[in-house]
Amino acid sequence: MGCNCTVYNYCPVCSQELVYKAIDGKQRKHCHQCDYIHWGECSIGVGGVLLKEGKGLIVQRANNPGKGRWTIPGGYVEQDEKIEDAIVRELREETGLTTETVSVLAVRDRPQDLPGVKHDIYIVFLLRYLGGDLKPDLVEVSQADFRAPEECKDLNIAPLSLHAIKEAIAQTTEEHSTPGLIRKEGVQMVGSLSELYSMP
Repeated sequence: MGCNCTVYNYCPVCSQELVYKAIDGKQRKHCHQCDYIHWGECSIGVGGVLLKEGKGLIVQRANNPGKGRWTIPGGYVEQDEKIEDAIVRELREETGLTTETVSVLAVRDRPQDLPGVKHDIYIVFLLRYLGGDLKPDLVEVSQADFRAPEECKDLNIAPLSLHAIKEAIAQTTEEHSTPGLIRKEGVQMVGSLSELYSMP
C-alpha cells in the first residue's frame, strides 16, 4: 500500500494560493508570488533480508496497511536518515535483533498509479546478524520467525518479500563475494549525508 499525497492548495513557502501551470510538459501547482513549484511527492521504504541456516526472517504485520500479512522486516525512511540506518533501526525495533547491512539486493519502483498516492520507492538490503534475541515488539508485528521459502507457501506472504528471500539465498550460496550493490567510500558528492551504492 502506498502513502497518500498531501494536497497543497496554498504555497508551503509564502502561503499564497497555488494555481496550475504547464511546466516541463505537465500541469503542476505553482505559486505566482515566490515561484514555488510542487513537483510531486515520493516515499522511501526499506526492507531487510536476514538469513539463518537457509531461512529468511519474516514478520507478521500487526497493523494496517497489510495487517496479518507476512513480510521481511522494514519500514519508512526518516527525512534526515540514511537508508542503511533506517533498515537497521526498523529491524531492531520490530525484532530485537542488531544487524548491519551487507549490500542492496533489490529496488522496487512504484510510480503513482492511483490518484492521491505517492510515488513509492522500496530498497531491499541483505543484512548480517550482529546480536540480540528474536523478540517481536508486538506493536508493529505480531509474530516473527525464520522460514525457508518452501515453508511460506501456506502463509499470506508478500510476493516481493518471498522473492527477496529466495534471491538472497541463491546469491549467497553461489560464488558471489558480495551480492548486490555496496556503499562506496571516497566519492565526492553534494550533501554531507550523501552515499553512493554501486557494484563491488
